Amino acid sequence: MDRLLKETQAYRLIQRESEENNLSHAYLLLFNDGRNLKKALKIFATELFGFQEGDENGERAKKLIEEGNFADCLFYPEDGKKLTVDDAEKIREESLLSPIEGNKKVFVLGDFSEANTQTQNKLLKLLEEPPKGVVFLLGATSAFSILPTVLSRTKKLEILPFDVKAVTETLVRIYGKKYDKDTLALCAATSGGIVGEAQNILEGGYYKTLSESAFMLCLCETSRFPLAVKNIGETKYKKELLSLLRLIFRDALLIKSGKGLEKSILLSSEKEKLNEVAQKYSLDALLYAQTAISKAELQVQFNAVFPQCIEICMANIRAKK
Repeated sequence: MDRLLKETQAYRLIQRESEENNLSHAYLLLFNDGRNLKKALKIFATELFGFQEGDENGERAKKLIEEGNFADCLFYPEDGKKLTVDDAEKIREESLLSPIEGNKKVFVLGDFSEANTQTQNKLLKLLEEPPKGVVFLLGATSAFSILPTVLSRTKKLEILPFDVKAVTETLVRIYGKKYDKDTLALCAATSGGIVGEAQNILEGGYYKTLSESAFMLCLCETSRFPLAVKNIGETKYKKELLSLLRLIFRDALLIKSGKGLEKSILLSSEKEKLNEVAQKYSLDALLYAQTAISKAELQVQFNAVFPQCIEICMANIRAKK
């Protein structure tokens, strides 16, 4: 996971500003991966200190930050809790104290998107004019609930969803030989580019059910389609199911198009079913599927009724046939 995060533009930006001694006083790291947000914050916080490679004290400090025990890198709130007004007051008081080991003190606040309006307002002045040597690193899985006044006082660092290949390679590094590569690739394809989602699907064993559901929607006869939608019901993994449908139609399009494009297929373990999808749908339908699924993803984001949403999406794709 460290390698993946350090290859992002967000990390390179903060690394460059640290090297040039041109850090902002407050950053907002947007990373839609609740499971790995704290890990990302630790990696970015370490870079804010500008430790030199090979420096013994720097290596020690990096290890302490990873453990959450470095005196000049303070994490709020406590694990499993949301940031509160009391936390904001403690942060204000602590920010007035001088750093212990150097000339910089970093406050890491995550997940800031869960902080209420009162707490965010309490931190406004501090974010705008922190004491000398103080840097704030806010983490959030989404910017929707963050006040515009907070957004205007922080420099945004956004980590976009990763591609399937990058997520698969990360899962291979994390899980080694515990799972076969086809299984890891399937979970990566279903995750929507979010490593934490891929991990949850993998560890929960949901990838098999998601794969079966997605292909059932694609391949069942029209007369049986309403029943297929009903069987899926209000699945817990709405976004993941849509992501998998997108990839199924993408891979089927590559097969249908030919011209050697099959080498780019991501769901290689499901080649037989992908061939069935390619035969069942026209090129127009397979192309249109990406647009239809994008619309469905947007509707789900705004709390549309999922069975109805998926039924309309698939009906529109089938109509193109």
